[in-house]
Amino acid sequence: MKSWRILGLVLVAISALLLLAAACGEDEDEGDGAPTATDSDGASPAGRGEVELDLTAQNTSYDKDELMAEAGTDVKLTFNNKDNGIQHNFALYESKDSDEELFEGDIITGPETTTYEFTAPEEPGTYFFHCDIHPTAMQGDFVVE
Repeated sequence: MKSWRILGLVLVAISALLLLAAACGEDEDEGDGAPTATDSDGASPAGRGEVELDLTAQNTSYDKDELMAEAGTDVKLTFNNKDNGIQHNFALYESKDSDEELFEGDIITGPETTTYEFTAPEEPGTYFFHCDIHPTAMQGDFVVE
């Protein structure tokens, strides 16, 4: 009976050590330790390497006419097409007059949501985005700081 008690205590001690080791283990994220939480606009603070943005298409228009990101950051743009049976996308250009896209997202038929991933331009400035299907009705500025 005494050996069972000792075995039980050993198992409890090992379990406690394993829990402690898991709680104190290194984080596998090799980032700089800076917070990556998003603010109310959906942008990560101070351009810590990644920004999360949201854009919705509804009634053949975007819900925002300006998006912002730090130069060179990785952008994750959650694009929500709420227009039933209508195709939309997000495409980024150097300027309103440019024909060459910096990024062209896949066209999706609503209602559907997708996430576009791309890198913001390295040079600060104001770039241009639009829907390739409705370029005059759906457009805005992509501000790079």
